[in-house]
Amino acid sequence: MAEQTDTSKKTQPKPAKGKTADTKSRTARQSHPARNRFLILLFLFVAVLAASAYLLMQLATMQGRLDELAGENTRLSETVAAQTTTIESMQTQIAEPAEPAQVDMSPLREMEQRLRQETDSLQRQLGEVSAAQRNLQAQPELGWKIREAEYLLNLASLKLQLEADVAGAIVLFESADRALADAGRDGVLYIRQTIAEEIAQLRALEQPDREGVYFRLESLAGEIAQLDLLLSLRESIATGDDTGAETAADAGFVASGLEFLGNVFVWRRWDERPEFELVAGQEEYIRESIRLQIEQAQLALLMRDTALYRASLQAGLEQLQSYTGAGGGSAAGLAAEFSELLLIDIAPELPVLNQSLNQVGEFLAGEPQ
Repeated sequence: MAEQTDTSKKTQPKPAKGKTADTKSRTARQSHPARNRFLILLFLFVAVLAASAYLLMQLATMQGRLDELAGENTRLSETVAAQTTTIESMQTQIAEPAEPAQVDMSPLREMEQRLRQETDSLQRQLGEVSAAQRNLQAQPELGWKIREAEYLLNLASLKLQLEADVAGAIVLFESADRALADAGRDGVLYIRQTIAEEIAQLRALEQPDREGVYFRLESLAGEIAQLDLLLSLRESIATGDDTGAETAADAGFVASGLEFLGNVFVWRRWDERPEFELVAGQEEYIRESIRLQIEQAQLALLMRDTALYRASLQAGLEQLQSYTGAGGGSAAGLAAEFSELLLIDIAPELPVLNQSLNQVGEFLAGEPQ
C-alpha cells in the first residue's frame, strides 16, 4: 500500500510554469487600456476644471468692475442728495422770518452759489460715468477702421510708385476715406480733407492713351511689312531731283555759270534712270529689323520705359530713312508716324502723395491704446 501511495504522488501532474506567465501577461495587458482611459479622463477633467476656473476669474473681474461703477454711482447720488438736502435746509432757514437785527446775507449767498456749482459739477460727472458705462456695454470699438485706412493709403502709395496705376490709386484713396468715415472719430476730419486734395491731384493728371499708342505701333509694323523699299527709294530720288532743279534756278552766280556753259556745250540727260537693286533677301531683312525695333518699343510701352521706347523708335526711323531716302516717297508717311510717336511721353512723372499716410501714422501714435 505504501508503494502505491508513493507512485500516485509521483504521477500527479504539476502546474506548468509557461501557462502561469501567459496568464500574468494577459492580465497586465488588460489592465493597460483601463489605466490609459483613466489618465485621459483625468486629463480632460483637469482641462475642463482649469477652463472653468479661468472663466470664473474673468467673470469675477468684470463683475467687480461693474460693482465699482455701481458703487461710485451710488456714492455720487448720495452726495448729490446730501447737497440738495443741505441747500433745501438753508433755503428754509433763509425763508423764515428774519429777526429785526440786520444780518449780512452775502456769505450765505456765496455759499449757496458754490453749493449749486458743486452740485452741477457732480451731476455732470455722474452723467459722464453713466455714459461711459453705457459705452462699455453697448458701443462697438471701431478703432481698427483707422488702421485699415492706413493700410489702404500705404497700398495706394506703392501702386503709384511701383506700377504708376493712377486709377487703382484713386480707388484705394476713396476706400481709405470711407474707412475713416466709418471709424466715427472727429479727430480724423483733417486727414479726410488731405485725402480729398490728393484724389483731386490724381484726377487732374493727364495720362497717355497707352492702348492707343500700342495699336498705332501695331499698325505701323503692319505697314512696314508691306513696304516696297526699292520703290520708295526711287520715289525719294525722283523727288530729290525735282527739288534740286528748283533750287538751282535760284542759285545766283552758280546758276549763271551753268547757263553760260549750257550755251557753249550740249548737255545730255540719261534716257533711263539707273536701276537700284538689293541683295537677295536684304529687303526682307531690313523690314524685319525695323519691325523688331517697333516690337521693342511696344515692350518698352508696357514696361513704361521711356528711354527704351524712344531709342527703339529712333533706331527704326533711322533705318527707314537710310534705306528709303529722306526726300519723301511712299515711306514719308511712315517716317512722319515715327516722329509723332517719338513725341509721346508714355510715362509722365507722378506726384508723391504721402501726406495723408503720415497724418494717419501720427494720429495712431498719439491715440491712447
